[in-house]
Amino acid sequence: MKVLIIGGTSFVGRHIVEKLLEKGHEVVLFNRGKSNPSVFPELKRILGDRRKDAAKLANEKWEAVIDTSTYTPADLEPILENILTDHYTFISTISVYTDFKQGPVKENASVFEKKVQGDKVTGETYGPFKVMCERLIEERLGDRALIIRPGIVVGPADPTDRFTYWTIKLNGKGPVLIPGSKKSKVQWIDARDLAEFTVSQMEKKATGIFNVAADSISMEEFVSSLAAGELETTWADDSDLLDKGVQTFELPFWIPISTDFPEGFILVNNEKAKSTGLTLRSLEQSAKDTLEWSKTEGVTQLKAGLDEEKERDLLKSLKK
Repeated sequence: MKVLIIGGTSFVGRHIVEKLLEKGHEVVLFNRGKSNPSVFPELKRILGDRRKDAAKLANEKWEAVIDTSTYTPADLEPILENILTDHYTFISTISVYTDFKQGPVKENASVFEKKVQGDKVTGETYGPFKVMCERLIEERLGDRALIIRPGIVVGPADPTDRFTYWTIKLNGKGPVLIPGSKKSKVQWIDARDLAEFTVSQMEKKATGIFNVAADSISMEEFVSSLAAGELETTWADDSDLLDKGVQTFELPFWIPISTDFPEGFILVNNEKAKSTGLTLRSLEQSAKDTLEWSKTEGVTQLKAGLDEEKERDLLKSLKK
């Protein structure tokens, strides 16, 4: 198939392109050429800003489009005005859901309805903006639209370092601060499993909405699956961390248990995707590959997690 990728050189998009090439598709990239411009030198590129240069896409018919980099309606409108395609896949997020009180949510659960003014993406506007984008795609493309809602994406080339933080910390030495209850749940999706599912559904021209996430496990299982170093782990209660001023997600994968988040995390039901072909590699494999990637890339300054000094101070204060 002749496939246009909007984005395609950073993390999720990059893994999707690799999977498309592995399966023999003809791939064209449309992006600004700023993120990892040296990857995929063999591929045709249409260089441009999606808000200003989407008219460059109007001259061709695409068998499929995969949009990996839309965050706001202002990003999307120019694309939809100029694109001609048989099938459009949009990478959205589970952050569109509004209510996690009743456990893992299904695809038909409530989402944000309020329209956001302006164009600034923040923690508060990210989910609502994605809902607005989903609605635009459904209105314009109808039965040609596939919407993928991934959980926290992990794996090699992750620019957020959320999962990388734990693979490095739990394969090192010395004391490590572990947040929250051992029974709290966590969930993720390996970028390569997300890519495999996205491409397979595109090939089938599947439509509708899919939550794409691994099976949830306890934080205790998560830690034991990743730990391989000479570790001394110290578990800190939600209340202790909050009292010390630690913010939600300041420690990756940590949300304090509350009425809104009774499992201690944002969890989705993945049965629909699994019944349609989603396969999941082991957490241990994701961690091993991520750790190897981080060593190869020389990752030392992590964008996520506590710095060593703050972690030491917290550990000392918790032992008093």
